[in-house]
Amino acid sequence: MIKIYGKNCVYAAIHAKSKLETVFVCNDILRKDNNIVSLLKNMKLNHRIVDKNFMDKEFGEGNQGYGAYREDYKIYDIDSLNLLPKEKGRVLILDGIQDPHNLGAIIRSVDAFGYDMIILPKNNSVSVNKTVAHISTGAIEYTKIMYVNSLLNVVNKLKDMGYWICGTDASGNVLSSQIDKTLNLAIIIGSEGFGMSKTLVKASDFLISIPMKGHVNSLNASVSTGIVLHDLMAD
Repeated sequence: MIKIYGKNCVYAAIHAKSKLETVFVCNDILRKDNNIVSLLKNMKLNHRIVDKNFMDKEFGEGNQGYGAYREDYKIYDIDSLNLLPKEKGRVLILDGIQDPHNLGAIIRSVDAFGYDMIILPKNNSVSVNKTVAHISTGAIEYTKIMYVNSLLNVVNKLKDMGYWICGTDASGNVLSSQIDKTLNLAIIIGSEGFGMSKTLVKASDFLISIPMKGHVNSLNASVSTGIVLHDLMAD
């Protein structure tokens, strides 16, 4: 089980019909949201009305009066690459993302721009936890997430499946707007501190850079991801 919290996160889990052991609602918010109890009853979900002290202790501050015990999110394995579309497929590969806030924000972009899957390495990556779920504001309910032993192995498999690999690096010589969006594309975003590994840079068919005019020559990983994913969103 995993604890999830926040209005959007809990509502998304309810509407996605995820397996929820118990939903907790703070009595303070019932005046503002008088539909939540009726919804929980109609969905036949076990729920409890509790006070703010309980909510803050159980789910931490920032819970907005909503919390739940949810079954662990499904984690896909490498065999699930077979689920990817044959045409205009979109995959995001994250090479060493460590910050749960970044992963949560990235999941929001993945859902918003219609990407099919996120792939991360089992080592040197943040795991899916309550912070990731909260920051995703419910988008995690609709996002396939895969952890693998070797990203290079996945990249090679994707190439065999007809995917073109789009790395991202400040030294890149291609703009995302220049890439043919009718292709199957796998986009790689590097870690917050070190960027993409050299092996994945070499394995990339395209190396994308984001032109900037300001004094800071780098962007937060989740911001960079949002820009590139939007540019390469399938028509």
